[in-house]
Amino acid sequence: MGFFIGHKVTGLSFLVYGFAWAIKHPLRFLGQKSNYSLQIEKFMHWFELVEWGGMAIVGFLGAVLEQCVPGGPFFNLYNETTHQWAALNVWQHSTMYMFFAMAGVVGFLTRCKFQIPVGLDHFMFSLALFNESMLIYTHANRMSALDKYSHHILLIPICSGAVCSLFEVWHRNNPILELFRTSMFITQGTWFWQLAFILFGPSRWDQSDPEIYVFTTLCYSWHYGSVMIFLAFTYGIIYWVLWMLNRRRGNGGEAMEIQKFNQADTKTYTALLNGSDEE
Repeated sequence: MGFFIGHKVTGLSFLVYGFAWAIKHPLRFLGQKSNYSLQIEKFMHWFELVEWGGMAIVGFLGAVLEQCVPGGPFFNLYNETTHQWAALNVWQHSTMYMFFAMAGVVGFLTRCKFQIPVGLDHFMFSLALFNESMLIYTHANRMSALDKYSHHILLIPICSGAVCSLFEVWHRNNPILELFRTSMFITQGTWFWQLAFILFGPSRWDQSDPEIYVFTTLCYSWHYGSVMIFLAFTYGIIYWVLWMLNRRRGNGGEAMEIQKFNQADTKTYTALLNGSDEE
């Protein structure tokens, strides 16, 4: 992750999950009172299996690939020849991925009906985010002033998501907490992309400009504001789609009821006529 493509790939992983949650959580909330509630619940079960299983796989692959990239430590922690630590920054990234992999395994087993305490999945996910924040903080202390500042800004969505996920241990399926966690996850993904351009972009930002720190803070605010607009737009689209489907099914149900009533009325009228003929 310590290069341009690495930051973008890591950011893409957070963005994929954030975009998936932006659809999943409003769909579950709005679908509870729709005509498709049963189908949505079945879909959510399989979706969450893929969600947590994918987190386990991506986390494990990320931890291994970080070790095996060119210049990586290849699972060597200490160089006996030079008497120096071997690429501790890469070990930090691998550790971060492994915590997410463990959270993914617990979440997947929970959805497979194993005897696991309720809320342990969100607790492990919260621990993974807290661990990521600790690693990011120590990682940034070895950087220049602007790079350190931009990494410290990254701690805002990470720690906020960790606290939010910790609350979800006791308040599962809370739409407000889900919305906030989703916004923090997407913002973390977009800010990883921003870090890639700050650290390794073709035109590095001028660190001698004192106003650059003000602009960096503004940039983060614009990131988060854009994410909130995106979530509002996604919520509106899902609401409109479910409303149209409910209306279509409702009109179809009314038409069937009218047809059944007309058929019953016709049979009753025919029986009355037959009865009068027999008299």
